[in-house]
Amino acid sequence: MDKISRKNKFLIITALFIVIIAGIFIIEFKKDNRTGSESLRIIFESGRNVPNNAKYPQKYIELYTMNPDGSNVKRITNNLYWEHKPQVSPDGQKILLTIHFSPENVSETDPGWEIATMNMDGTNLTKLTDNDYLDTDARWNSDGTKIVYVSDSNHRTRDDLKNGLLPQYDIYLMNPDGTGKTRLTFGEPGEVNADPCFSSEGNIYYVHSEGYSNAFDLWRMHGDGSEKSLVFAHSDLIKAINDPFFSYTCNRIIFEGKISEGSGRQMYNLFTVDSTGTNLTRITYNDGESDIWPSFSPDGTYIVYFTYEWDADGGHTQKIRVSKSDGSGEREISTFPWESFPSWFEK
Repeated sequence: MDKISRKNKFLIITALFIVIIAGIFIIEFKKDNRTGSESLRIIFESGRNVPNNAKYPQKYIELYTMNPDGSNVKRITNNLYWEHKPQVSPDGQKILLTIHFSPENVSETDPGWEIATMNMDGTNLTKLTDNDYLDTDARWNSDGTKIVYVSDSNHRTRDDLKNGLLPQYDIYLMNPDGTGKTRLTFGEPGEVNADPCFSSEGNIYYVHSEGYSNAFDLWRMHGDGSEKSLVFAHSDLIKAINDPFFSYTCNRIIFEGKISEGSGRQMYNLFTVDSTGTNLTRITYNDGESDIWPSFSPDGTYIVYFTYEWDADGGHTQKIRVSKSDGSGEREISTFPWESFPSWFEK
């Protein structure tokens, strides 16, 4: 009996030791694979509830939130609008978005897009613009007191598009309630000023092309539109710059750079530069997918973006990924093939 008892004690102690070691391993694994603070969430748009054989699938694109590891997905909207490019206000109370109320076979540059806000639960949808042309790409400043966005100064309607009238994309500023709209750039027909974002100092970074060339450079201006200057020009490596995002904590700008095009497929990778346009660093590399719409986490240690991948049948998928700010530790967190335009916010 004494021998059996000692043997049982040994087995119990061994089992407890294995459990403790396994628990430590699991904890450390979670530490190594978690993304940033537990207070962070990601807001994004998804077509996960598009009905089979829907004639206009854009009508069923809705807003959701999730944890940075892809867990705890929560639906925000449930309507027949297309809510696009959501951005949560710095105080975490409002969602700023581009919205189309009749999204029947529309593209991102068609007339009819408006800027709007809503509460975090999807209620109190309020239009900040209301016209027949394009308003898009809205972002908050650091304290939520101003909104920068893009509007077609040529005021093109659908008929104008059919008649070949060129766009004239310019950058505007307004208050959070839609008042005080102010034009900051004054392009010629065919020129593009787009993709604006605020820096921590209140400057606005944006992309600009002279003529309808799609060869976008990165520019900067003061918050009132003065002192416009070139920050970073396109090159043989980076043929165009799109969607810059400024990190308030590390004072760096992340953007997608077009590295190749052909057969209707434009390939983009992610790059960063300092606020002065120096110290170019490549974050992602060409793996057959385009990397789109990047943003830094509030503490600057992680990035979120989505990938655009073509399939053999001519279709594509869009999936959200998270990585450390240097591109390491990349993980796909989408569980559905059509999810895009993610951005961070704090609970």
